[in-house]
Amino acid sequence: MKNIIICFFFSGIVCFFSSCAKIELGGDFLSNPPDMTTINKDTVFNDIKYAERFLFGAYGTLPWPIKYNVSQYYYLENLTDICSAAKGLPAYYNGTITAVDENTGVGAGKFNYYSGAWGGIRICNIFIANIDKVPSASETYKRQLKAEARAIMATLYCNLYRHYGGIMWINKDLPVTTIGEFPRLTARATMDSIVALCDKAIPDLPWVIDDIINWEGRFTKAGAMGIKARTLLFGASPLFNSATPYKEGEAATRKLMWNGSYDANLWIKARDAAKELITRVESEGGYVINKSTGNYRKDFQNAYFTRGYGETLISTRRSYLANTSDTYGIVWYNGVVNYTQEYVDMFPMANGKPITDPTSGYDPKNPYVNRDPRLYESVLVNGDAYQGRKAELWIGGKERVTVDDSPTYTGYGPRKFILDHDNVTLGGAIEQFPLLRLPEIYLSYAEAENEVNNGPTAEAYRCVNIVRNRVGLGNLPSGLSKENFREAVLNERALEFAMEEVRWFDIVRWKREDVFKKQLHGMRIYKAGNVLTYELFPLDVRNWSINWNPKWYLSAFPYLEIQKNYGLIQNPGWEI
Repeated sequence: MKNIIICFFFSGIVCFFSSCAKIELGGDFLSNPPDMTTINKDTVFNDIKYAERFLFGAYGTLPWPIKYNVSQYYYLENLTDICSAAKGLPAYYNGTITAVDENTGVGAGKFNYYSGAWGGIRICNIFIANIDKVPSASETYKRQLKAEARAIMATLYCNLYRHYGGIMWINKDLPVTTIGEFPRLTARATMDSIVALCDKAIPDLPWVIDDIINWEGRFTKAGAMGIKARTLLFGASPLFNSATPYKEGEAATRKLMWNGSYDANLWIKARDAAKELITRVESEGGYVINKSTGNYRKDFQNAYFTRGYGETLISTRRSYLANTSDTYGIVWYNGVVNYTQEYVDMFPMANGKPITDPTSGYDPKNPYVNRDPRLYESVLVNGDAYQGRKAELWIGGKERVTVDDSPTYTGYGPRKFILDHDNVTLGGAIEQFPLLRLPEIYLSYAEAENEVNNGPTAEAYRCVNIVRNRVGLGNLPSGLSKENFREAVLNERALEFAMEEVRWFDIVRWKREDVFKKQLHGMRIYKAGNVLTYELFPLDVRNWSINWNPKWYLSAFPYLEIQKNYGLIQNPGWEI
């Protein structure tokens, strides 16, 4: 969006008008009576420029996962099998986190998402209720702005749904402090309400943003259609769509964290929503899984990092200008992102064969050669080109000076989003987070189609292979069973979306206890002369790998909210 709204991405809901007067938007000021010194609803919704800026405050509440609670070193992927944090996460790793921790942000629904989402939802409700008062805008544009507000709300509700299950549904202007006083909808009703928001928004949104220099990041039809598909896939998955709840309790009895039964039609709805978006993309253009440079690594990097490249359906950002002083690298290269050996081993060879295949060409004495290009763009591995030289991940090398060097203590460093971790490749670039990319829709379709048909179809294969072929991998082997194809799709999603907050929700919605209970490993590399040796070592055991409890699938509501005694029902296992 235009530079006038940059401030929203730094301070939430604060904006500066052309007179340089500072105005607090999205809070209690809208209830104040008008006077000579106070800005209120009548002022904001009497001018389209002011009204726009108020809505842009809601865009500022969309997730920016790259810098969630950096002071506490939290990152969602660190709770999965693909990453381990050298710093922080003690409450998760030792299993001591409780609903009380949600009061202060230590747990906070995985990074304090709960409270931030309600602020954005409130802005949108205020906006929808008042935008028609603005005299200086066409009815068509007002409808578009209302559609943007609905799409923002759908996105915020979708994340709440994936963290909590059934959620309170607020569709009018209310103080944030009263949000919890409304009862939770059932999980099914929450899903249906999100879908309805998307369906109402889609007709009045543009298909693409024509002026991406000024307005990229605003919602489009494709973005809203994508949120609809993401929501339906989660609702169709076994966490909610099952004959039995994942854990008994009052919330289960009231169907707040499952659908109450298994419904095969939900897979059909998820498939059809993804297919509708794919069909429109392939017929109308505007978005594409891009293979334009002839360089597989560069195409993949562009897919998540470069503005206007055609794969991002929804993006969020802190800045619309290059920023050399506050980059991803400050956060990531500080022991926050440490990839596991299990993740590195997921990446096949460049010929598409898994490294466990004896015909793949994998050499354990030279393990990082001729692998899936996404490995090198996601993970910093020893010997790869880095800062004009080769990365040194052996103990005593430039990237791993000591065995416990926190940025690389697993034997691997962060690469995705921070590139070469310098001002040329990162500091001079505009930071954005791809909240939803087109490959997710293709892979979601393939997954749902496989479930609907009790095995993969030709179209399911085609959609997976489009994603694989973009990085030069061959097609998936034909003749896979339903279970093997499902696993191949989940693996593909892990390879494609490192650090894009996909893996956590995939293993949660499939109730993958086996993944949570894995013993994870790192790699110690030693160098003697020109000879490298590799030593696998176990990472610290996470409590849930030996004391698994399915309560971890969903987050706890803050205990302070439960204590208010207005009837908010806690998710099972988090009761105190």
